[in-house]
Amino acid sequence: MSIRLKKILGPSEILVVSFGALILLGTGLLALPIMQGPAPVSFLDSLFTATSAVCVTGLITVDTPTAWSGGGQALICLLFQLGGLGIMTFSTAMLYMAGLKPGLTSHLALSGALGSAPAGDMGRLTRNVVLYTLILEGVGAAALTLRFAGDYPWGQALALGVFHAISAFCNAGFSLFSTSLESYAGDPAVNLIVMALIVLGGLGFLVLSELIGRIRGRGRGRNPRLSLHTRLVLATSGILLLGGAAVLWCLEYWSGGDVSFGFWQALFASVTARTAGFDTVAMDKLSNASLLVIIALMFIGASPGSTGGGVKTTALATLFATARTRLKGLSGANIFHRGISDKQVGEALTLIACSLLVVMLAVVVLAVLEVNGASHGHARANVLAHAFEAVSAFATVGLSMGVTSGLSAGGKLVLIVLMFVGRLGPLTFIYALIRRSHTPRHQPAQERIMLG
Repeated sequence: MSIRLKKILGPSEILVVSFGALILLGTGLLALPIMQGPAPVSFLDSLFTATSAVCVTGLITVDTPTAWSGGGQALICLLFQLGGLGIMTFSTAMLYMAGLKPGLTSHLALSGALGSAPAGDMGRLTRNVVLYTLILEGVGAAALTLRFAGDYPWGQALALGVFHAISAFCNAGFSLFSTSLESYAGDPAVNLIVMALIVLGGLGFLVLSELIGRIRGRGRGRNPRLSLHTRLVLATSGILLLGGAAVLWCLEYWSGGDVSFGFWQALFASVTARTAGFDTVAMDKLSNASLLVIIALMFIGASPGSTGGGVKTTALATLFATARTRLKGLSGANIFHRGISDKQVGEALTLIACSLLVVMLAVVVLAVLEVNGASHGHARANVLAHAFEAVSAFATVGLSMGVTSGLSAGGKLVLIVLMFVGRLGPLTFIYALIRRSHTPRHQPAQERIMLG
């Protein structure tokens, strides 16, 4: 990126431009006949697939194993690998490996992708991101290859293992099986491996780095203290994963549905809703209550600086801490005997509010474009299905009730925009739009209003 362009673009704008450029490049390559299967794929479907891959979503309008050639599938895998780690992560890693250091703008943009970190630690963190990712994906690929080798020839098993390991760690949700992982619904090995990769990819690179540092510290006789961020991520993720699994299992048990929904299915559904997109049970077979719970889990999503999307676990924890502190008649937000700054409380509330607004607007547009022609009773069910797809796209999850492939061109464009905005986060776009705005010299007088 030239010096002149760096002066024009801020950190948020660099992230937007980088991801947009990769999507356009991926679209152009996927549109080539050599990347496609026997039947031609339209340009819009190529754009949708490239956006879904780069934004590590997993929603598809065409069947991945049949619509794309081996080269096309490899390209899709490369796109969600790049998207999962982030363009700035890779570019900065290359700078450090070449003995150079990024400027302040690149450092800020990388911090936006990975989370806050001291400037002096950014080089080490970037190298660790690439190293940990390759190690974890490699171990997962080897384990899945051994499992798939019992069902497929070794060459095909290796391709399946590598593709699904990268897809799981990047929380992408793309699968080379037309029915995702439904044929392995009761397989402990596949479930455990994929869930482990999803969880590790969704914790965030800063958390992984801190946990590994703590393990090394214990081995050297030290017991370094975990930061508040890491403790919030671990506690919130654990509660959501286990609590979500318990709630989903109870709801499906009480609904008396005809779908087999046991321990593995409930746990996997809770894990994958936190923005992975694989499924072992088709979403359209679940009860309405379970779908609403999954929508909530998808909206919350993974953790900051991770490969996942959503409003993030720390935003939910900050909201909970604020409410808990205020209900006690105290000011601020306190949790784990630590305080969270008013600025970060405001950012968390703004993120959640903006995300709700974006999703609600998208659902309304989808209802207008896709549902109006249906009968009154059928339309009600369709609204839930399209709301599910909208949240799945925004939170870059990839779970689907099966309506994405049947969307009109307008509906597909809505989901494309949702995936792009959701991957980078609404605040990134807001900061990009208001970066040049000037802070007023004088703040207006404050006046009390009635609430509740």
